[in-house]
Amino acid sequence: MILSPAKLNISLNVNSLLGNGYHSISSYVFFLDLFDKLYIEKSSFNSVIISGLFKDDLINNGGDTIINKSIYFCKNHYKIDHNLIIRLEKNIPVSAGLGGGSANSASVIRYFLSETKSGNIITNETIQFSASLGSDVPACLYSKPLLMEGSGEKITLIEFNDKLDIGVVLINPKIQLSTKKVFNNFNLKKPIRRKKTVLNVKNISDLCSILKFGNDLVESAIEIVPEILNILNLFKENNTCLSYGMSGSGATCYGIFRSKKEASDFKKSIGKTKEAKNYWVWSGGLLKKEI
Repeated sequence: MILSPAKLNISLNVNSLLGNGYHSISSYVFFLDLFDKLYIEKSSFNSVIISGLFKDDLINNGGDTIINKSIYFCKNHYKIDHNLIIRLEKNIPVSAGLGGGSANSASVIRYFLSETKSGNIITNETIQFSASLGSDVPACLYSKPLLMEGSGEKITLIEFNDKLDIGVVLINPKIQLSTKKVFNNFNLKKPIRRKKTVLNVKNISDLCSILKFGNDLVESAIEIVPEILNILNLFKENNTCLSYGMSGSGATCYGIFRSKKEASDFKKSIGKTKEAKNYWVWSGGLLKKEI
């Protein structure tokens, strides 16, 4: 069984438009103890069987497309002949700014890496190869705190104090949001001078410094899904929430708390409100080391 952790963009700054149509970004990415699970077996044919909370959403969105694409690419790249049956337990919301599809692709690559002589060593070649499958896939290969730059291919790992007990609450309005649509709606302004890069999170203050970078896509996403603003206000009105924002291109929003217990308490209190009745709400913590 291979775990595919959800990614959380606790900041996302858009720097420029690249010649290939993609945007150059700078994003601090953490991973959560929220997982899709992949069970992989060798077989005489390729097959993907989907289960889990978000099974229907994934099937309606094209199902196993990125997993099958990843299998095909990996078999050719690593010169491996055998086929696979993959059982995917889909627990991460679809098209939600949490990188579930990219995480699944990264899990398939990790499987093929384990079948090679290099084992699980991630090389520059692996990064370039994985980027061809999706801009978030290189970050998901590492699945630990990092700074992602360029179009996703430039990765700088962040030192993180494992003793920190950071709580996270995710709220999604159960509305899928296309990354392409958000970027197409985004108005690229003149770049502003960014704050000093933070590559060592020793305490909550360091984490809060990263959170201040913000997410440039929030306004664009809110224009498409106004419910995002309502969710952000739920976090804003709670005095135990240290900071809040939107992950990636949305529509999932997050709140950061001093502990998993405070996050859990907030989730319980939100569950009693009328506003959250139609939302998906999750609480947990940051994944501090690679899986």
